[in-house]
Amino acid sequence: MMRNRVQNRLIELVSIFGLLILLGSCRQFFTSSLAPWAKRDPALLIPEPTAANIQDLLALSANNPDQSLALLDKINDALATASAADQAVLQAAALSAASNASGVATSVLSNAGALLDAMEGGQPDDIIAVVSDAIAGLSNLESTAVILADILPDPNDTDAFNAFVAQASPEDLAMAAIVLLAAEAQASGGVESFIDGFDPSSPDPGPQELAVALAEAAAAAYAASGGTGQLADILASLNLTTP
Repeated sequence: MMRNRVQNRLIELVSIFGLLILLGSCRQFFTSSLAPWAKRDPALLIPEPTAANIQDLLALSANNPDQSLALLDKINDALATASAADQAVLQAAALSAASNASGVATSVLSNAGALLDAMEGGQPDDIIAVVSDAIAGLSNLESTAVILADILPDPNDTDAFNAFVAQASPEDLAMAAIVLLAAEAQASGGVESFIDGFDPSSPDPGPQELAVALAEAAAAAYAASGGTGQLADILASLNLTTP
């Protein structure tokens, strides 16, 4: 009898495990390009973001640019009813979502070797060229930058901007600055020439001004921690900060 109960329990566990695998496979199938006719709207997979659940939602969307873009859009909607404190948390989370949605984070990582070589060579133009290649063909870049700029506080609103920066990591601030600059450069039609001629002391109002403010906040955070960091060096090479 005992042996039969053990066998039955094992069968139950195997069945449950198999069901979980099947459900996981179905979810992947319906959200992948293998089934475009049945692909679900990524927004339908995401509950309303809150300060309490946003980190879980970021983790679930991390490897899916379209879902990260949908999450970014939902963060924008959620700000309307969030408290000031929760707004800062959601705005900081939007930086990570934007990096994933735009594809910039993946592109930078995949070109890390070339970036390191360019940095070791000490030639800013080489870094600009690598970044230009990295962002070529990023289809979500423009839409990501538009939503991100709408989410983040105006740098001229010092209290709101500082509260947001306090919730963000230097790395996320730096990557978001690159996202905004890259979108502006991509829209200009000449990425390398745009970045090469960009002046952080006189950015245009809007996304350019916001990109510089994010870069400066990242650089300040790096300096406060006792170093500059490779991303800080990249920001300077991209003319987002003044060396």
